[in-house]
Amino acid sequence: MNPASQHSDLASFLFSLASSLLPLLCLLARGAFFQDIKARSLAWKTGGVCSTKVGSRLGNAKKNRYKDVVPYDETRVILSLLQEEGHGDYINANFIRGTDGSQAYIATQGPLPHTLLDFWRLVWEFGVKVILMACQETENGRKKCERYWAQDQEPLQTGPFCITLVSWGRDGNKVASESRSVHQLQYMSWPDHGVPSNPDHILTMVEEAHRLRGAGPGPLCVHCRFREQALWGSGEGEMEKGGGQELVSTP
Repeated sequence: MNPASQHSDLASFLFSLASSLLPLLCLLARGAFFQDIKARSLAWKTGGVCSTKVGSRLGNAKKNRYKDVVPYDETRVILSLLQEEGHGDYINANFIRGTDGSQAYIATQGPLPHTLLDFWRLVWEFGVKVILMACQETENGRKKCERYWAQDQEPLQTGPFCITLVSWGRDGNKVASESRSVHQLQYMSWPDHGVPSNPDHILTMVEEAHRLRGAGPGPLCVHCRFREQALWGSGEGEMEKGGGQELVSTP
């Protein structure tokens, strides 16, 4: 056989082998990376590097979806809105710095039935314009996120906030002191207890979120079933562009 032909066949075989193994290698590397992050997080908590005392307090613990996923005290989101009405300052959420050092993101958990008001307090107080949802309401028969958005012809009222769905350019009647528009993007196929295998679609989702937010201030709000997947996941799959939500604060 011609040596050149042998080399060509060998190169084709090696390329084919590498191509077939690449997804597995990426999966293993990503799994190792995720486990390393979890190990570091646990070490920081147990070693006293990052305190989680506030979220572990008796009055606040019931606001955590999972008892072992608690925000770091140093970067937790502190709510001041409506404190004068007896509402506390705690929500299971952390700020994440952007590349310029600003508080560019808020990572939080999917709201619970009794934390809906706190979630919308966060959105209003910090001027959130886009919410990225990386889960579904129910997965494998278990509730993963309380519905915090309005449906067509079905406004959602929580505390002083009335959330209505704005779609196809329709605006409802506004009888309020102030109203704002909030966009919601939902990633439909984020796997439970895992992360998607390709970053392309999640990057498209982030680009769309930045486009919707515009150049003004206000962090992007990201949530999943719990915060760590929202922080460290990357993925492929379906992205659903939800209708704009109109958030109204009543006088």
